[in-house]
Amino acid sequence: MRKILSIFCVSCVALMPFASFAQEMGGPVLEKGQTLVTLSANDQKEVEQDELNASLRIEVEDKDARVVQDKINKAMRSAVDLAKKNDKVTVTTGQYYVYSYDPNPEPKIVSMGGKKIMQWRGSQTIDLKSKDSQAVLDLVASIQGQGFVMNGLNYSLSEDVAEDYQDSLLQGALKKIQDKAALVTKSLGKSGFDIIEVNVNGSYMPSPMPMVRGMAKMEMMSAASDDMSTPVAEPGKSTVSMSVSARVILKP
Repeated sequence: MRKILSIFCVSCVALMPFASFAQEMGGPVLEKGQTLVTLSANDQKEVEQDELNASLRIEVEDKDARVVQDKINKAMRSAVDLAKKNDKVTVTTGQYYVYSYDPNPEPKIVSMGGKKIMQWRGSQTIDLKSKDSQAVLDLVASIQGQGFVMNGLNYSLSEDVAEDYQDSLLQGALKKIQDKAALVTKSLGKSGFDIIEVNVNGSYMPSPMPMVRGMAKMEMMSAASDDMSTPVAEPGKSTVSMSVSARVILKP
């Protein structure tokens, strides 16, 4: 009798670490006849883009770095002031950089003093964003007329609209999880199920803004006129998606 009790005690001690290990690993301790399954579901929708984004840049070249920066500063101030007159448009400024370069590719001395004659180039961007596309397009034309060149023009899906669609898609994805759980329960001959954990991952894919690299020549900038024609832009579509994964315990 004492021997049997000793064996029983050893068995209990041996089983305790397994339950503790399951809890430490984040897994539920299953009762007899229960089954743990992991299910996933996805729902997505093509949504018309509702926000127009534009990026323009001013480019200046001169032998004097101060002249380059002064012209950029004045041009940017004029463009920002103009854009801020329309409260429907969000205005931000982008990267501002100035650098020197050697305009003569041949490695020779070009000045009386034996020094290289260096040139300076500079550029800064202004970015516009609004759900009122015509307001953006009109501003773009006006700013182009001031000597700015186009950096990028594209539609995207605004965050608030994307979130609204994600909420709707979440309901659909959760319904799919419930339907799958019911199907697995029936197929395995179980009596029911409990969803014990749900992970949600939503995303949307806005169109990237195309970027134009390089510097335009000053002759091209000076040819800009105040009566610049308005550019054209048409919205595309973005994919909004919602993914859900869940851990489900099937009842015996």
